[in-house]
Formats: sequence, structure tokens, C-alpha cells
Amino acid sequence: MIHRCSGDTVTPVLTIRETQMQVFKDQQLRSFENGCLSDLARRFPKRSAELGEANTLSLIRAGVRKSFSLGIVSEEDVQAIIDLMMRYGENFDTMEEFAYEAEPLRDKELPTDARASLTLARFGLQSGFGED
Repeated sequence: MIHRCSGDTVTPVLTIRETQMQVFKDQQLRSFENGCLSDLARRFPKRSAELGEANTLSLIRAGVRKSFSLGIVSEEDVQAIIDLMMRYGENFDTMEEFAYEAEPLRDKELPTDARASLTLARFGLQSGFGED
């Protein structure tokens, strides 16, 4: 609840319930997913066509879950994880062939806001990369 204070009186101005906050969060997530879907179709046209819209959306949602489970929450960093999944597969971070490249994602010594960019660098990629 937000309060307005005037002198000695406190007047309630706005109450936001938990269910209302969840609606805001859900709307923000849907907006991110829709923007990501369009962006991936532009940067990964072949892969997006192979997957189709429904499977690409599933990959986006899996990428969001994976990112959050790793403590990665900024939109840019979540997008980087999803981009890597588009290029190397949904489980790139657990594949033996990418063990070195994906190691920063689970490195508890690194700040969470550095993990995605370091992982991209180990793959020799920059934020916003697309298909070859």
C-alpha cells in the first residue's frame, strides 16, 4: 500500500494486491516473449522456420526458466541465453563439447550479471548475434 502523508495524518492512496502484481509480471513476461519471438525470427530465420512459432515460443520459455534458475534475470542476459539455445540447442550448457564455454553460467564466484557475457565471449560471440 502506498500512503500519502500530510502533517500527522496518513492516508492510503493505492493498494496493489499480490494477484494484481502477478498480472503485471505476467504481462511483462508476455511482452518479452513476443518481442523475443519477433527478434529471433529476424536474426535466426532458418532456425525459427525449422522450429515454427509454437516451438520457438517453448524454447523462449525454457530459456527464461533456465536463466532464472541460474540467477540471470536481466533482459539482455536472458536474451543471450536464449540466443545460445537457438544456435547450439536447448541443453548447450550441459553438453560436454561446450563445457568450457558454458562454465561461467554456473560459476558462483562470478556476479550473475557477468555470466552471460563471459559465456558469449567464450563462444566467440557478441550480444545480438544471429545465424551464420
